[in-house]
Amino acid sequence: MEENRESFEVEAVEEEKADQKFLPSIADIFVDPKKVFNRIDSGLQWWKPFIVIALLMILVVWLQSPISMHVMSLNERGLSEEQLSQQMEYGQKFAFLGYIFAPIIALIIYLLSALVVNISASLMSGRSDYKKALSLCIFAGFIPMVEQIISVVVLRMRGVESIESAAGAQISLSLAPLFSDAGNLLSSFLKSLSIFSIWYYIVVALGIAAIYRINVKKSAVPAVILWIISFLFIYLGSLFSGGM
Repeated sequence: MEENRESFEVEAVEEEKADQKFLPSIADIFVDPKKVFNRIDSGLQWWKPFIVIALLMILVVWLQSPISMHVMSLNERGLSEEQLSQQMEYGQKFAFLGYIFAPIIALIIYLLSALVVNISASLMSGRSDYKKALSLCIFAGFIPMVEQIISVVVLRMRGVESIESAAGAQISLSLAPLFSDAGNLLSSFLKSLSIFSIWYYIVVALGIAAIYRINVKKSAVPAVILWIISFLFIYLGSLFSGGM
């Protein structure tokens, strides 16, 4: 009993030390992710970095709001003047919902991503730790978050009035803009493999290898599964928006 208590106390101290380094870990995930993996394995929690991501998402929604309203005013759907006026009114009235739902949707995505990672990785390693998988997904999530911030900042710097279509309100840091005539399938494929997306999947694969004690070839499987899911969502989204 005494040995178990001492072991528990040591683990608690290690978790506390790891948890105190969540701010340095935000920078380390970009420059030295191995340190973050070790801290996650020692008990680095997920909720503190998620709060930071939630605040960044609220910032992105705030920056994106004038762009969304401008695109709506372009009336590419061919609404009547009355319908467009009503839609613009609703958009302004319920804009605050974006600040609420963006972090909630992000959390759901992280929870599901961690579930995919933990199930697929545990099948290959015998280790199972959902909380560590969640911490990994959220810390790695800072990478695509940078892409979102860059995209919306570039659009705002260009000027909202310079946007002439819904397509012009989207910036992809991938090869997709070079293939403007590509179909939905190829365009979605290229968008799913932007610079930051590839970076994200590499970090996730390396993190899985470190946390679940498996080689990188095996750890790439959960990362590929996450990419396939992301690609399908982008493709289905393009089909839906194209049909609007």
